[in-house]
Amino acid sequence: MKKLISILIALAVLVCLAACSNGGVNTPTDAPQGATEEPQKATDKPADNKTDEPAVTDVVTEAPTKEPEPTPTKAPEVGADIDAVMVDLTGEENYIVHGGEAAMDEGGIWLSIISGAGGGDNVVFSFDDGLGFDASEYPYIAFKYRLGYGEGVKGANHLYSITGAGGPSPSNGMYYHLDYIGDRDWHTAIIELATAFPAAGTEWIQLRTPTADNPGGELAYAWIGAFKSAEDVEKYDAAFNEKYGDKLVKAEKPQVEKKQSVPDVSDAFDDVLIDFEDMDEGANVTSMDFMTYVGGLNNSTYVERDGGIAAEMQFDALSYYEMVKSGVAYTASFDVMNCSGGLFGGFIFNWGDEGNTSRNFFEDSGLQTPPGLMCSGASGCGFSFAGGNKVIVYVPVWDEDAIKLSLVSVTIEAPVDFDAGYNTFRIEDNGTSKVEVFLNDALFVTIEYSGEGFNDAPTMMEYYYNNIRITGSDGTELLKTEKALFSIYKSIAFAGRAHRVRFDNIKISNK
Repeated sequence: MKKLISILIALAVLVCLAACSNGGVNTPTDAPQGATEEPQKATDKPADNKTDEPAVTDVVTEAPTKEPEPTPTKAPEVGADIDAVMVDLTGEENYIVHGGEAAMDEGGIWLSIISGAGGGDNVVFSFDDGLGFDASEYPYIAFKYRLGYGEGVKGANHLYSITGAGGPSPSNGMYYHLDYIGDRDWHTAIIELATAFPAAGTEWIQLRTPTADNPGGELAYAWIGAFKSAEDVEKYDAAFNEKYGDKLVKAEKPQVEKKQSVPDVSDAFDDVLIDFEDMDEGANVTSMDFMTYVGGLNNSTYVERDGGIAAEMQFDALSYYEMVKSGVAYTASFDVMNCSGGLFGGFIFNWGDEGNTSRNFFEDSGLQTPPGLMCSGASGCGFSFAGGNKVIVYVPVWDEDAIKLSLVSVTIEAPVDFDAGYNTFRIEDNGTSKVEVFLNDALFVTIEYSGEGFNDAPTMMEYYYNNIRITGSDGTELLKTEKALFSIYKSIAFAGRAHRVRFDNIKISNK
């Protein structure tokens, strides 16, 4: 009898359990619903639950009932129908900023890059999370950018390729100069890789781009990608503008209240006489008494000259170690020989502190498109050797129409061949109004300067002489401007970029 009763009880329990799991309405309780010991496998598609109340189940599933779709790696968010390899600007691992800081704007639409204290740095972007792309399949790189009003970028910062062929490299064909527009508006740049980077190869990994030259300046990127055609770039840009166009507005011209910036200066020049005779032929050029050496590639060496020693500069700079106060009259002389063509090789004087605090005068200034024969710095007067008897004389200016720093220049034919041997230049500055430049003791050019005060460039806060008039040896006017950035302070530097030029017997003294 006890056995029979036990069997009846067991049967009753089974019937009860069957009724509870019969798919009927479950009533929520304060306690959690029970789970089966064996989890139920996910179905191919989610259940069609049309009740107003959320369904309650006491079955724990192993996985979501629908597998998530893979995250796209090309043309995310906009232009999804366009085959492109994009840089995910929201991922900090996809860019490296040198000398500045970067962050997405509050709306998460563009990446804002703020230059560091020195300005003129760079940022490296990685394509497809560092996997890169094949330029034979995606032959265009394009990006949407905005540069701060009146800002610029150093020509030295160009755009540099980083591919299976190496980089970033200063070798021709591995970099490309883009003339960024500093009007605080959005612009789309399209670059054909085979034309801009002929030596880079097709295994693209990264692109190095510049930052704003001015400390604290802003350069923003809304998107960067590699595309199969220029038409695809235009389609992607149109899709981006359709979605975010109301946010991509041109900012107003900033109202700048200028306050004079006065750099550290000394009262006078030290007497300098440097003939390099104590240096070893073949050794690298270094800093010395009164002269500061700034290396780019550290290619500069001491070379033999008629039994003596001279300094051959290439991708490096050598400058007087201080700036001297306004009004000081001075004389500077030196021997020079041009050894090869290419980017800038020459000398520059009376430059200000802002725009080149690092004194890397071997860099191209980026103030001229296409780049070439102008050394780094936003001010001063430079002489650059263009081969044979040709010399380019130039002065940086503020171009209001282009909203950027630019330059004015004139090419002068000298009575000597600078490639054939050494010639002597002598700079005579009376301190207040005139610089006479002599070549082998004969007057070569005269630079008259006046109009001390602020320049219209919104990022330049030192005082400059705005009025410059350059005349030839016979008094003929060669160049004139009222927008010059010719510093009120005194200075001098020597440099070469992808260009070898030799200097010797440097003498500097006060008048």
